[in-house]
Amino acid sequence: MTSPLKASHLAVAVTLLAAITLSACAPEASEPKPTPSSEQTSTSAPASPPPASESPTESPEQPESPPAFAESELVQICIDATTSAYDSDVVFDPAGARIEKRTVSPEWLVLVPAHTNGYDGESVCTIGGSPADPDIEMSSGSIHPLPEEQIQRLIRGENEGGE
Repeated sequence: MTSPLKASHLAVAVTLLAAITLSACAPEASEPKPTPSSEQTSTSAPASPPPASESPTESPEQPESPPAFAESELVQICIDATTSAYDSDVVFDPAGARIEKRTVSPEWLVLVPAHTNGYDGESVCTIGGSPADPDIEMSSGSIHPLPEEQIQRLIRGENEGGE
């Protein structure tokens, strides 16, 4: 009976030896991890992660950009806001529209040529906000286009009340 006892001890010893050997293999398994130590060469570029942290700073700005207006949206918003200023025969020229980024808020000046009752007029709007919730501060329709000097004042945010 001692033989079976010795056999079971021997089996336990072999199992422990196998476990230790496998444990020794585990560090060898971690040796393939150092094989990506070529990546550690990349880690010698820890200066790269700070620019990556700058990229997340840019990321919050980028989500603001997607809700930016398309030119066609700005033109249509201005047309919709000024159609009632004209007679029902008004014809707008979206292709001839002029869009200027302003130095003040709202950030867009939109000028859309309009033809009504034999006159070549112009719709003028200042638009901000977002496409989902546009903020139209000024909208007007005129049978005369604005002079360039007035357009430049509107871009700078001057003389918006017609003063």
